[in-house]
Amino acid sequence: MTRVILLSIGWFVAALGLYVALVILELYWNLNDWRPKLDSRALGLIIGVGSILVAIRFLARANSHRIGQSVSLVLCLALLALAVYVFPREPLTQGVFAREQSSPLWYRVGRLVALALPGVFWVLGLLAQRRLAAQSAASE
Repeated sequence: MTRVILLSIGWFVAALGLYVALVILELYWNLNDWRPKLDSRALGLIIGVGSILVAIRFLARANSHRIGQSVSLVLCLALLALAVYVFPREPLTQGVFAREQSSPLWYRVGRLVALALPGVFWVLGLLAQRRLAAQSAASE
C-alpha cells in the first residue's frame, strides 16, 4: 500500500509540476501580447516540461494497483480537460491586458500535446501491464 501512496503522490507532483511549468511559460511568453523569447529561461522551462513528461512516462509504467490507476486517470483527465479549455485562441481585447494578436497555432497545439501526453502514457502503461499479465498467465 505504501507503493501505491508514493506513486499517487508522484503522479500528483508531476501533474502539478507540468501545469506550473506551462503556466510560467505562458506568463513569460503570452501575458500581455504574444512575445516569445527563446532565451535561457524559456529553454529551461521547455526542458523542465520535457523532463516532467519523461517522469510521467515512468510513473505510468510503474502504476499497477487499481487505486493508483484511478488516481492517475483522474489527474490525466484533469490535464486533458485543461488542455481543451485553454486551446482556443485568446480574444483581442482593449484595456490593461489588450492584445494585438493571439498566440499562434503551433504554440497552442504544443501546449495541448504536452497536457495530453500523460493520458497517452497512462493508456500505454495499462496496455503494457495487460500484455505482461497475459504473457505470465500463458506461461503458467
